[in-house]
Amino acid sequence: MRWWGWGARSQRTLEREQSEMDRQTCPRCGAEHDLSGMEPSYARPDAYVAVPKTERAFRTSGGKDACRVRDAADSRRQFFLRVLLPVPVRGEDDACSWGVWVEVDEAAFARTDQLWDDPAQANEPPFPATLANSLKGYEDTLGLRGSVQLTGPTSVPVFTLARSVEHLIATEQREGVYPERVVEWLTDHCRH
Repeated sequence: MRWWGWGARSQRTLEREQSEMDRQTCPRCGAEHDLSGMEPSYARPDAYVAVPKTERAFRTSGGKDACRVRDAADSRRQFFLRVLLPVPVRGEDDACSWGVWVEVDEAAFARTDQLWDDPAQANEPPFPATLANSLKGYEDTLGLRGSVQLTGPTSVPVFTLARSVEHLIATEQREGVYPERVVEWLTDHCRH
């Protein structure tokens, strides 16, 4: 599989006026950062990271946008896709989208691969998935249920948490957050 052009705020319009939220001093590293080009993201699903580095060549496969993980006995295989989890930001035109991984079943994984370059992939119905990352700043996010919507061969699929999910991140995705919350997220994910 190839990636759809993954990048920070890949679905945002970056040609907008800067808001006060765009430039912030990071309390962690002390540097001023332009937040308009940053979003919290995860390079791999937690299940991949849990595989010892010495075993990854044999137990994992895939790339930066899709991967598979099997257990040591090869009795269980897991399938993952990288997606965006958008959260509306109050007072802003664009959402802040977390770059996360979701686990899908083998059939959805194969269907996504089949539709990878299809310009009409957005017509595919959403399919079930579960969050595959422990999000910093939240408790118990692994396994939160939702659905993935393919969006097109040049854009990132979108993950929407199920309405029945009672969790802070789900409430924030449904109701939106204030810009200060986005700053908290980015501070938690500062790599300096």
